[in-house]
Amino acid sequence: MAGRSGTAAGRALWRWAVVAVVGALLVGVPALLAARPGDARADPQELRDRIAASAGVGWTGYAEARATLGLPRIAALADVTTLLSGVTRMRGWYAGPDRARTDVLSAVGERDRYVTPRGQAVWDYGAELLTIVARDPEVRLPRSEDLLPPDLARRLLAGTAPDDPATALPARRVAGVDAAGVRVTVADPETTVDALDVWADPATGLPVAVEVRARGVAEPMISTAFGDLEQGPPDPTALEPRRGPGAGVTRSPTSDLFGVLGRGDGSTLPAVLAGRERVPPERRFPALGQYGTTLGQLIAVPLPADFAATLLGGIDRAGAGRTLTLDGQGSALETPLLSLAVVRSEDGARAWVLAGLVPPAALDSGAADLLAGGRQ
Repeated sequence: MAGRSGTAAGRALWRWAVVAVVGALLVGVPALLAARPGDARADPQELRDRIAASAGVGWTGYAEARATLGLPRIAALADVTTLLSGVTRMRGWYAGPDRARTDVLSAVGERDRYVTPRGQAVWDYGAELLTIVARDPEVRLPRSEDLLPPDLARRLLAGTAPDDPATALPARRVAGVDAAGVRVTVADPETTVDALDVWADPATGLPVAVEVRARGVAEPMISTAFGDLEQGPPDPTALEPRRGPGAGVTRSPTSDLFGVLGRGDGSTLPAVLAGRERVPPERRFPALGQYGTTLGQLIAVPLPADFAATLLGGIDRAGAGRTLTLDGQGSALETPLLSLAVVRSEDGARAWVLAGLVPPAALDSGAADLLAGGRQ
């Protein structure tokens, strides 16, 4: 099911899109292995379908990801802007969508996120703190684990159209896998994504390397690849949240900023934004606005006035934003792949963040619709 798959697929896209992603070079073993030629062959459309159906394939491995979006550091969104402009190193265990663990490795420590049928748990080694999370929305800010090759490939392919051309790529030897390659060229003019290149095990469909290409940019803007991989069910004990002796435990209804904001009032969100119809909101998160279900979707979230002022000030200090021409105030951060804007009404009483894998014209149109209350 590589095509449009309705509300669930559209919501899953955002897990990547406000998704997604990192800005140095893929280094070390994964880069070396990804560059080695392979001998695998597969029909590109069959491989695409197999990748889309690979969520049941278990694995254990290590991966590195990078992106070249070059977003400036904004203090209020430091975790996101750093993620979108740096190298991410991850170790993972995956038994299924509700049984997984990802350890994000850095020079200063490690943070482990567990996904269980009961919710999530986050173990922070540096803080010696285990946080039990009740629920995060599907429409949320990106996290490091979203850059693992299987997750990234499946979520992005879910936003392509069934008739987007799928062509074969030269095979690669990645983490011991003779991987066949497929390029899906995106025809939709409403998105900045030009093509998705995925290499996968032709037998299981498990993606082992992914490159995301933006229109008008020669090199991929996102790359991720396994450096070490073992397919099959992971060690069950690795999937059980654990904490060190004497470490603290806390509980949180959500670990995501959008999860906090999404519980608020969504009455300022219009039914249509930049020509895209709003998807029915997720239960318990009425203030998360998702418009469209393809790669060209837009996400809009109301902001408290003080937080909007903080974000606008951060963009202004970074000196990298574009001032929007509006009946109000707005600033946009734009890359060849991802665009994000903060919009505020003239009286300062209403404000939103707006983002998507969309060209500047869609961002401008969406911002105007928010201020006007939407065009029915």
